[in-house]
Amino acid sequence: MRHTILGSTALAAATLIAPAAIAQEADGDPSGLTDIIVTAERRESRLQDTPISITALSAQQLAAQGVRSVNDLGGSIPNLTSTTGPQGSGDANFFIRGVGQFDFIVTNDPGVGLYVDGVYLGRTVGAMLDAGDISRVEVLRGPQGTLFGRNTLGGAISVVTNQADPSGFSAGVNGTAGSRNRIDVDGFVNVPLADNVAVRIAGFTRNQDGWARNEERDVLFGLTKRWGVRGSLVAEFGALTATVAADYGLDKSNPAPSVLREIVPAPFFPADARTEIQRPDDFYRVFSSNDPEARNETWGASLTLALDVGDATLKSITAYRDLTGFSTSDPDGTGYRLYDQNTDTDQNQFSQEIQLSGESGRFTYLVGGYFFKEEAEQELRLCFAPITNTPTLRGNACNTWNQGNDQETESWAVFGQARFAVNDALSFTLGGRYTWETKTNVSNQAFDFRDAGAGPGAIFGFGLPLNFGDRVLFPIVQDLGGKLSFNKFTPRVGVEYRPTDDVLLFASYAKGFRSGGFNGRLIAPQASIPTYEPDTNDAFELGLKSDLLDRTLRFNATAFYSKYKGIQQTISDPAVQFRVANAGDAELYGFELELTAVPIPDLRFDIGFGYSHSEFQNVPASVGPINGNQLPFNPEWNIVLGGQYAIPLGNSGTLTPRVDYRLQSEIHFTAFNLPLETQPSYGLLSARITWTDRSERFSLAVFGENLTDEQYYTFGQDALAAQGVAYTYLGRPREFGVTAGFRF
Repeated sequence: MRHTILGSTALAAATLIAPAAIAQEADGDPSGLTDIIVTAERRESRLQDTPISITALSAQQLAAQGVRSVNDLGGSIPNLTSTTGPQGSGDANFFIRGVGQFDFIVTNDPGVGLYVDGVYLGRTVGAMLDAGDISRVEVLRGPQGTLFGRNTLGGAISVVTNQADPSGFSAGVNGTAGSRNRIDVDGFVNVPLADNVAVRIAGFTRNQDGWARNEERDVLFGLTKRWGVRGSLVAEFGALTATVAADYGLDKSNPAPSVLREIVPAPFFPADARTEIQRPDDFYRVFSSNDPEARNETWGASLTLALDVGDATLKSITAYRDLTGFSTSDPDGTGYRLYDQNTDTDQNQFSQEIQLSGESGRFTYLVGGYFFKEEAEQELRLCFAPITNTPTLRGNACNTWNQGNDQETESWAVFGQARFAVNDALSFTLGGRYTWETKTNVSNQAFDFRDAGAGPGAIFGFGLPLNFGDRVLFPIVQDLGGKLSFNKFTPRVGVEYRPTDDVLLFASYAKGFRSGGFNGRLIAPQASIPTYEPDTNDAFELGLKSDLLDRTLRFNATAFYSKYKGIQQTISDPAVQFRVANAGDAELYGFELELTAVPIPDLRFDIGFGYSHSEFQNVPASVGPINGNQLPFNPEWNIVLGGQYAIPLGNSGTLTPRVDYRLQSEIHFTAFNLPLETQPSYGLLSARITWTDRSERFSLAVFGENLTDEQYYTFGQDALAAQGVAYTYLGRPREFGVTAGFRF
């Protein structure tokens, strides 16, 4: 087996525009709002007809906001946040309404599902998909267990790529140059091979120097270096359409920099380590003791067959994906080898989905089956110097703890959803999914401690050491295996009412489910691998979708209430460093508001506002004092604003200035809500001016991101009790650039 007050909101809404739903839009009158086509119910439908809380972004909107990867969506969409987490630069960890997961270890599953062209990605490691050649991104809030399946108890993010088009030849190329030697290139070519056959090839490369410097070692952190290629072949044979797609990506961007925030006085820490605590006047200085390395290689292929059988469509999606990843991290952020970690991840997955969808009278339905098999192997290698009784000097060899996990997951499901229209105004929705899931894990660990750390305090609880020369080798726990099985029914019930053609009211109940798993960090020898139980999310929604004032104003709103039970949470534990625990329950409630206005042609105003209250309840005493705390990565509110106006220049084309601003309240990085793992409220401002020639073939844009040069953190942990250190990871500083594009 292998390897982001309301006193001035009205004014702001009249001057700025948020990234509201602008996905695949049908051609329409530029003086008003056009229809948006989404696939949030696994089939095409108008956004305004879909009774789910959705935000959809088109490729143009992604580019206008400077979105480079799907991870950049965090904070720019109401009630969505994201982080790369504590390890690596290519990880994608999403949270919707407080539900998600930030851990990278393969024995933990995400709480928000990520899909590419209908294919589920099983790992957060290496899942930071590039925004190149994407048609649109749909963010679905709330449990999506009925139609999307496993690990979507918080929601789902569906990425739709551009596919080959037999209707004609097209090609294009974009180039970007910017701060810190940034050079990006995107290109594509679409070639019809026959009236019913076409091929599309697209590629990209991203290169930029880092922004945080280790002066002692003259090393930069935050470097971007990745490239990829994607191809698709579409063939239409009468009622049958076949799509073959393949992609390859190599990301060698180095990890986000970590900095030391606090360190406890302890005999095994060097006395001058406190001099390396981050200073506010030198925010981007790094003291890391290891090299900033990462390498994520991903590839995959899929075959999608769609057969039109009259009033129904039979679809098959077959896919295989492979990931090989390596990354380093230095959680303590000092120049000493206190906690240096390397991680290797090898993962592959196969999935098969069958769908039958159609209409019969007043019924609209979709039924299907799903199979998923994943093999994931991961090794964590930690330099564990704090357990020695003497300080570890810079560059010295350190004691080690190696942890390996080899896990296989099989998941089967049958599902269905139907909507019955009582009349033109009223309809009911009923759906469900039954899932069977099995996880098999083999876990091993090895301790290698020097004689200097072999005192009774160092070895307590680890058994008797075996002495070999100048080393103390602790017994290696090998082939400690286990098998877990789970099954669950996840229903969805809804009612929809349309009082007019342009207004939709809906109410729904949906359940989300994530299976339990193994605690992949053993730390000390165990009789068996510790496990944790499934968690579930029961969500109730009330929603409104409306197009008003002759389709010049769009107002969508959803209110939600959820009971999140048995929460799977990675916690800091002095006894075992870190573990996954079922950390009680939580009460979640809030709303999302999205408003778009086009008062005159070419002028657009929007606002997006998300409010999400979360609170831990019924927390077991073994987890720690987190009752009443806010869930991680769940700001109480976030606001996204922006604005653009297309200025006609006659024969010279069009000039479009655009401004975007996103603001979020305080956010906590872990369940303990401690000050050193909390990011206060902050906002990010960006702007772009784009010129497009009259033929719309040439474009030139000048842009700036984080224009106020806000200093902020993206992740952190106060592990003073468990590890003696508190550390945080840095966000990107201000930058500028220019983009030129040509299409033909």
